[in-house]
Amino acid sequence: MRATIFMLSVLLLPLALPGAVAWRADGWLSQEVVGGERLSLGDEFGCHGMPGKDITNDQTVIVECKEYLTSQINASKWGLEPLSYGLSMTEVDTRIESELMGAGFRIIGDQSVAVTGQNLNWAIQRSGGSLEQNVASTTSIEQGIESNGYASLYWEAQIEDLNVRRDRDVLTWIEVQDYWFTTWGEWYSSTHSATEIERTNHSITLKGSAMRNGGWNVPGNTHLAIDGGQITSVARIDDGVLEELTLDDNHLKEGYRILDDSNVTLTLSEGVLIQITWDGEATDILVEDGQFNDFPPFMAVGHHTTDLFEWSSPFQDSPIRFTWLIEPQADVEPSWILPMLAVITILAAPVAIRYTLRHDQEMQSHISEEE
Repeated sequence: MRATIFMLSVLLLPLALPGAVAWRADGWLSQEVVGGERLSLGDEFGCHGMPGKDITNDQTVIVECKEYLTSQINASKWGLEPLSYGLSMTEVDTRIESELMGAGFRIIGDQSVAVTGQNLNWAIQRSGGSLEQNVASTTSIEQGIESNGYASLYWEAQIEDLNVRRDRDVLTWIEVQDYWFTTWGEWYSSTHSATEIERTNHSITLKGSAMRNGGWNVPGNTHLAIDGGQITSVARIDDGVLEELTLDDNHLKEGYRILDDSNVTLTLSEGVLIQITWDGEATDILVEDGQFNDFPPFMAVGHHTTDLFEWSSPFQDSPIRFTWLIEPQADVEPSWILPMLAVITILAAPVAIRYTLRHDQEMQSHISEEE
């Protein structure tokens, strides 16, 4: 009887924990396989939660997802800790904000409506549509950039058991545009302009600034405008060389590009010293945050990515960079069928054994009587 009770307890234990949902790690996420390949290209890895948990009711999902992600891979080539968290709500209360900030997240995103929040640094809303076949639209992308200054496109490779195809024509169009192919965290971390060190009548010296609060150590983007002067040179004046960028440079790196006589875009690491000179009498000089190579940021976002190989394989040769919002794969959910069969077996076994023993005894008695 004790053995029967023990077996029943073991079999029914999973069913006594209704809040626990089984999950398993994505084997492709490791830095040794697909994850490492995407990381070296410049992709970013953020969080999208854990199977069966709702962040509204259980904020422990935030740290749990972060621990799962960081146990598998770094968040970016720029930094170890993730900055981005994908949410499917349009309003974020102070509890969720506090937990996200405490876990190191600085960016939430891809709501169709702008997030209402007070403390998080950035909320990125969907801008430009998606990459799926028959849904993607070049017009939507252009309108999104015009309205918001950036494109952040949705990508979902699998819906239930259906594999989704990318729109090849739209992708071909995207890849030849003058866009800065970046990620949520890279864009956020690069928004720190250079600081002015010295100015003369015909030159200004700038120094690369430190990274944004809580961001990765990413070169900052600066736009310099000179009213009344014509730019003649941009040169690094410490130990090093600053590369001149071209329209073919779509991925973040140090450099500069003279846009016209009065404007130049700069991407500088912390501490780098640059001197810009000009002819003429400058009446005003403006130093402000810029975008890399003066291109609008273009980002693609893989949501609740559970199988990195399946989601990323269509983009192996693409210049587009992705923010992968990671979620473990949900495992097979517990079922009542097998435990019930086991219970029936356990309960029926003693009856069957007694019947067999009694039948054997009756047979032995019958044989003895015949002898």
